[in-house]
Amino acid sequence: MNKLIVFASLTSFLSGLFGTSWESVDNTITEDFPTVRSISTQVLQHRLRNPTVAPVVIDVRAPEEFAVSYLPTAINLTSVTEIAERFPDKQAEIVLYCSVGYRSAVLAEQMVGMGYTKVRNLHHSLFEWANNGYPMINSEGATRYVHPYNRRWGKLLRRDLHRTSAEN
Repeated sequence: MNKLIVFASLTSFLSGLFGTSWESVDNTITEDFPTVRSISTQVLQHRLRNPTVAPVVIDVRAPEEFAVSYLPTAINLTSVTEIAERFPDKQAEIVLYCSVGYRSAVLAEQMVGMGYTKVRNLHHSLFEWANNGYPMINSEGATRYVHPYNRRWGKLLRRDLHRTSAEN
């Protein structure tokens, strides 16, 4: 119940906070989380092709969003408590992502505050990843679809990529 209340509050807050443009997303994330470092989708895509230098990739979206699609190596953990329990090494290289980068920036900042030194936020997160045509999967295999989060945020995702269930 508490998670639902926090989620609803965050959704309402974010809807009012951002205009619907990448520029407004970038400005807000930079202003709200100045210590959070990012990694581009292009750099992460390149790094994931070489498993010897690939970071841990964590999708922080809600399970119903994750069910539609996720990065091939990603695991779904939605709180810093879950992440810290699973990855106690504060020197581990970890990349967090969500739909556009705000929810993952919140958790990245919390992790930095806990002493994690190599945490990165995926710039423009899954929406840019999908818009670039990079590979995604779900429990059924390869997919090109992404949960649009909501109507407003979905404007940043190509319309032909919208899907609210895990059907390929």
